[in-house]
Amino acid sequence: MAIPLALLWHQHQPYYKNLSSGELVMPWVRLHAIKDYYGMARLIEQVPGMRATVNLVPSLVTQLLDYAEHGATDPFLERTRAPADHLDADAVHFILDHFFMAQWDRMVRVHPRYRELLELRRFGRRPAASAAHDFGARDLRDLQVWFNLAWFHPVCFEESEALRALRQKGRDFSEADKTELLRQQDQILARVVPLHRELQKRGQIELTTTPFYHPILPLLCDMQCARASVPRTPMPAGWRKLPEDAEAHVAKAVAFHRRVFEESPAGMWPAEGSVSPEILPLLARQGLRWLATDEEILSASLGAGLRGSFGRLEHPELLYRPWRVSTDGGELGILFRDHQFSDLIGFQYQSWDGEAAASDLLARVEAAAKGAPAGPETLVSIILDGENCWEHYPEQGVKFLRTLYARLQDGHKGVTPVRIRDFLEAHPPTRRVEKLFPGSWISHNFQIWIGHPEDRKAWEYVFRVREDLVRETERRGQPVPPPVPAGGELPAGPELIRAWEELYIAEGSDWCWWYGDDHTSGNDEAFDLLFRTHLKNVYGFLGQPSPYFLENPVPGRPAEHYTAPRAVLRIVMDGRVTSYFEWLGAGVYRSSRDGGVMGAATTARVSQILFGYDRDHLCIRVDPHEEYFGTGPAARERFQRVTLLFSEPKGLALTLQKGPPVGLHYEGPWPSGTESAQVVWDEVIELRVPFAALKDARDQELAFFVDVSDKDGSTERYPRRGALQLTTPAPDSDERDWMA
Repeated sequence: MAIPLALLWHQHQPYYKNLSSGELVMPWVRLHAIKDYYGMARLIEQVPGMRATVNLVPSLVTQLLDYAEHGATDPFLERTRAPADHLDADAVHFILDHFFMAQWDRMVRVHPRYRELLELRRFGRRPAASAAHDFGARDLRDLQVWFNLAWFHPVCFEESEALRALRQKGRDFSEADKTELLRQQDQILARVVPLHRELQKRGQIELTTTPFYHPILPLLCDMQCARASVPRTPMPAGWRKLPEDAEAHVAKAVAFHRRVFEESPAGMWPAEGSVSPEILPLLARQGLRWLATDEEILSASLGAGLRGSFGRLEHPELLYRPWRVSTDGGELGILFRDHQFSDLIGFQYQSWDGEAAASDLLARVEAAAKGAPAGPETLVSIILDGENCWEHYPEQGVKFLRTLYARLQDGHKGVTPVRIRDFLEAHPPTRRVEKLFPGSWISHNFQIWIGHPEDRKAWEYVFRVREDLVRETERRGQPVPPPVPAGGELPAGPELIRAWEELYIAEGSDWCWWYGDDHTSGNDEAFDLLFRTHLKNVYGFLGQPSPYFLENPVPGRPAEHYTAPRAVLRIVMDGRVTSYFEWLGAGVYRSSRDGGVMGAATTARVSQILFGYDRDHLCIRVDPHEEYFGTGPAARERFQRVTLLFSEPKGLALTLQKGPPVGLHYEGPWPSGTESAQVVWDEVIELRVPFAALKDARDQELAFFVDVSDKDGSTERYPRRGALQLTTPAPDSDERDWMA
């Protein structure tokens, strides 16, 4: 018996559009469109026997249509269009700060000219204002072109002679070249939505949806559901149940999807796979027939572990089948994705050869579902983002996906691809989940969106603004909330409806994703500002001044990823952890707390950095991750050079080159004739830098960060943003600053 595989790609971006100004403040819808949304669909189209499900979030689709049909723009696009020899200083600084925002190893360094510009920029060593002196109009124009050109999917180059010519030219682009680049971009943007519509009509893909602005539906319906997994989760001040808002998001999504794709969606991937019993009637009432979430929700719902030691699946008959849940509005099918298989694609296979990765995945699926453990209802589900992982793959994962799709079409390893709606129509689920456990795909809880003080503060902002909006809506004699337009579209008016739209946008999950210490985007302040702008616009559309509290950033200050030094150190310079007490009192930075999007895709090279001082020195210890300890092959390849870069005192840098012997290279205005730094590189790296060499920085602020480079030159920065800071000790500190 063939093993059916349901592969679902979830495509989503936050809602970047400011409804008041009409501008999209970030470029990621546009750039992911010419890479992932177009390229992923074309790869499926090229394999006629391939079947998959693609989940398109309405807030993404409406922004795609803004670019394709309504001439939408963003600050990055505007600064690309501007002639390079007429850029003012602010535009130049913006370009130098933002036009390297791509995966450096896979999207920047692979192009010689783009790599050259990156090296010229010298990130972390000087601000844009200083770097601007080295960038002429020719360099800036090349950077304008490469920032956009690097985002085109490899399929685009296969199809477009003009794009191939630009890539081949590589440098010294003209304004005419840039105009052609943007023309190619516009053509691809215009094809994304029609291509998905055509693939659906052809029967190759099923298109599904998500609540319109990607809210966490269970938290809107009843925030107390977060206590099912974390019992003492605090509630935000002023919280209330908002099932009417949750249903508005679902109704808008279904109506919009039907209008754009000419067919009602049968299924839904709720935002972040978030489910609870309370959301089920809302979905059924809107005509949805199935939803999907994570395997941990099934395990918690059944009160039974699915996996044993080392993650081995012990109950494939429970995981590899659809289930059904009963609601007041009717029954729904529900799928639970294989978390491990999904994570292999999302976080592991990017370092593999593409063919080997595809073979490994299919072999794992065949071994796990061999013998059809659920009989004719056997179905393996793999569900993950269809956009975020590919920039970590060589050539955007084309070799992996083409191999996987071709082998699925041929029934390799007895695995065959299916659309979810087709499978459920042929094999209606017979097993029932009696009590659905509330949670998301992340640890079957909602802590990302409610578990931090910043999350709760953001929710308090939403609840306070909603109270004012409800009061004004009732004063005007209008229903609360307003009815959903027949097509789910954003109406041009009246202003009251647009005010409600801004509230719905602020209820989306993306804002709280970046609050707290779990994740950082590199643009956290921009996300916070946009969140508060949406709430301010509620009052703008009502013709009222916005309240003062919306001027206050939600985080208050950037989250700290380190502790400060507390006492004078007495260390032994031997490159080893000599004793527990040796670095007691040091400040500690841990890379595991400096998270990235959806978790780390690869192992951080540095586990932690300890820093502090003795009587005369700045003391720093860099601990490689355990995979890179010592002198083994991984350590030799992945841990070659460490650079200490100071933002205070400005301009100083000290590079350690792995030996033996360890090399020291000084850059910047180090005082001549000062005592040299001391370094020992063994299991850990221990470094002492005399205060005299740091312009005698006693009782002053020091700030630094660390770059770690591989043998191939690829570099990681710790911390990812900001710097490690400390106040150096006064001369008598060792007499009064001590720890027992």
